[in-house]
Amino acid sequence: MTTALFPAAAYAQSAPEPADVVIQANRFAIYRGDAAFSAIDLNRDDVARSPAIDLSLKRTTQAALFRRSSSLTANPTVQGMSLRAIAPSGAGRALVTLDGVPQNDPFGGWVIWAGIPQTALNGAHVVRGAGGGAYGAGALTGVVDLGLTAPRGQSDYLRLEAGERGSHQVALGAAIGDLSLHYVTQTQNGDPAVHAPQRGAADRPTFGEDTAYLVNYRREVCPGVCGYLDLLAGHYDSRRDTGLAGGIATSSGDSLSAGFTRPATDEHNGLRLQVWHRTSDLANRSVSVGAGRASTTLANDQVATPASGTGVLAAIRHQSPDLEWEIGFDARFNDGQSEEYYRYMSGAPTRFRVAGGQTSLAGLYGEATKDYGVMSLTGAVRLDQWQSHDGHRQETDLTNGAAVLNLKSDARSYTVVSARLGATWDIAEGRILRAAAYNGFRPPSLNELYRPFRVGNDVTEANAELKPETLSGVEIGVRDRHVDVGLFYNVLKDPVTNVTIGVGPGTFPTAGFIPAGGVLRQRRNGGEITAYGVEVRGDYPVTERVALTGSATWTHARTDDGRRPAQAPAYSAAIGLDADFAPIRLTADVVFDGEAFEDDLNTLVLEPSQRLDLRADYALTDHLTLSGRVANAFDSDIQIARSGDGTVQFDTGRRFYFGLAWRR
Repeated sequence: MTTALFPAAAYAQSAPEPADVVIQANRFAIYRGDAAFSAIDLNRDDVARSPAIDLSLKRTTQAALFRRSSSLTANPTVQGMSLRAIAPSGAGRALVTLDGVPQNDPFGGWVIWAGIPQTALNGAHVVRGAGGGAYGAGALTGVVDLGLTAPRGQSDYLRLEAGERGSHQVALGAAIGDLSLHYVTQTQNGDPAVHAPQRGAADRPTFGEDTAYLVNYRREVCPGVCGYLDLLAGHYDSRRDTGLAGGIATSSGDSLSAGFTRPATDEHNGLRLQVWHRTSDLANRSVSVGAGRASTTLANDQVATPASGTGVLAAIRHQSPDLEWEIGFDARFNDGQSEEYYRYMSGAPTRFRVAGGQTSLAGLYGEATKDYGVMSLTGAVRLDQWQSHDGHRQETDLTNGAAVLNLKSDARSYTVVSARLGATWDIAEGRILRAAAYNGFRPPSLNELYRPFRVGNDVTEANAELKPETLSGVEIGVRDRHVDVGLFYNVLKDPVTNVTIGVGPGTFPTAGFIPAGGVLRQRRNGGEITAYGVEVRGDYPVTERVALTGSATWTHARTDDGRRPAQAPAYSAAIGLDADFAPIRLTADVVFDGEAFEDDLNTLVLEPSQRLDLRADYALTDHLTLSGRVANAFDSDIQIARSGDGTVQFDTGRRFYFGLAWRR
C-alpha cells in the first residue's frame, strides 16, 4: 500500500524523527531475551520509508512475500511473509502481529497488508528464527511484531498523493484524547505483467484498489495503579487485477480486539489479558489462457471464502533489574471454507465446490532472562496442541445436481514442544556477542489442507493429510551500535511445498483434465530443507547530514534432492542513502534479489533483479511538506513468475508520484 508518502519530513517538519524505537502497544515491553537472537527494531520512519509495509520490511530485514511483487499488486493468496528465504510460501512462514493480534488470515495464512494503515504504525520488532515464545505459535522463520501509535502520541495528519496512470492515495488520521482514527484509500495502476513479444490480447495492466479503517481507544485505568484498557476495531476492502483479463481478486475483513495490560515494574508483576476476533472473505477468479495469449476463459470462480478467527491470551510478567520472566496461555480457533464454481464448458460452470474445515491451536508457555554481570542467559518453552476437524470437500455437478465428490477428513491432533535458548556477552563497550538455538513449528492452514486452486493452466491440489512443519536451528552473531552480523544454520522438516505430480495434457484423479502447457501439483510435506547463511545490517554516518544504511542476507537452502526451494533467492540485499539538507531531504534505496526458481524442479529460472527507489521531500512550513518520488527508477525488468510454457511475468516498471502532506 502506498501509505508512506513522506516518511520523515511529514512526521518531523524539516528534520527526521529520532531513531529511538518506542512501540506503545497493548502488550508488555519488548522481551529482554530477544537480544540473544537476530532481532531488529524499526522505528516509525523505517516502517514508513517504502510505499508498502512489506517493502519496508524487505528493505530492512529481507522479509519477503512469496513472489517478488509487493502487496501493491500481488494477489492476496501470495501475500504470506517469510524470513531468511529458507523456503517462501504463499501462506507465509512468519507470524505477523499487530498490537499482539495475529494478522495471518484465518483461512489462508497470508496477510492482507493493505488492511493495516501504514500511517498508524509506530514501529516494528522483528525476530528472525523459530520459536515464538510469548509471541505465539506459528513463528517458523520468525516474528514481525507491528505496533500502533498510542492515541495520545498521535498527531492529526492528511496526506495526498497522485501518480501516473491515475494512481492516487488519500490518508488521514486524527486523535481526540484517548481515541484515534486512521483511514486510507488508494488506487495503484501498474503495467501488464507479461511483456512483448510474449504479451497477447489477454494480458492487461495490473490494478490495485484498497480502503482501510482503524479505530483505537486506549485509556489508563486508575492511573498509576491498575493499567491500560485497549480497544481496537478495523475494516478493509481490497481488489487486485493481477494481469489477465477476467482475473480479479477481492478481499475484505473486520477485526475487533480488547485487552488490558498492567505493565511490570520492580514493585509488582505485570498482567496482560487480551481477546480478539477477526473475519475475512476472499473472492478470486482464475482464468485459463488461450493459444497465443489471445483470450482467457474463466476456469474457476471462487465466489466466497468466509472465515473467522478468535483468540485469547493471558500472561503474567515479572521484572527486576537482573531477572525477567513471563508465563502465559494463548489459544486460536479458525473456521472457514471456500465456495467456488469450476470446470467451465462453453463459458458456463458445470461444477460447484465447497471445501474447508476448522482448526484450533492452544498452548502454554514460559520464558525467562537472567543477567550475570557481562553475561545474560535466556530461555523459553511452549507446549502446543494443534487440532484439525470438520474437514470437508463437496463437489456437485450443476447439470443434474449429483454429488461428484464428497470427502470427509478425519480429525487429527498434534502436540508439539518448542523452545529457544540464547546468551549474550558484553565483549566490549557497546558490543555484544550473541548465540542461540531454537525450534518451532507452523501448522498447515485451512487453505493448504482442503482447497485446490488454479493459476492459468497450472493446478495445485490440496492435501488433508498435511502435518505441521517444524524448524530447528542455531545462530551466532556480533552486534554493536552500527553493525549486526550473524551466521545461522536451520533445518526445516516436513515443509508444505507444491510438488509436481503431472504435466498436461492429460486427465488425473481428483484434479481432472490438465491442458497442454499446464502442470499438476499437490501440497505435500516435502522431506527436509537445510539452510545456512549470513545476514548483516548496519549504518554509517558519512557526514552530519548524510548517512548510509545497508542490509543483506545470503541463504544456501537445499531440499533432500539438492534443489533450491521454489521462490527462494540465493541472496537479498538493500542499500539506502539519506541526505538531510533542511528543508530538503533526499533518500535513495536500491534492493537486490538473487536468482530464484519458479518451481520445485528448478527448471523455471527467475533471473536476478534490482530496484532503485528515489524520493525528495521539501518542508514548505513546519507542518506542510511537498514530496516527489520515483519507483523503480531504472525501469528494471523484475521477473516475478514463469509458467510451464515459458511465459514470464514482470513487476511494474518505473512510476512517478507527487504528493502533499500536512501534520499538526
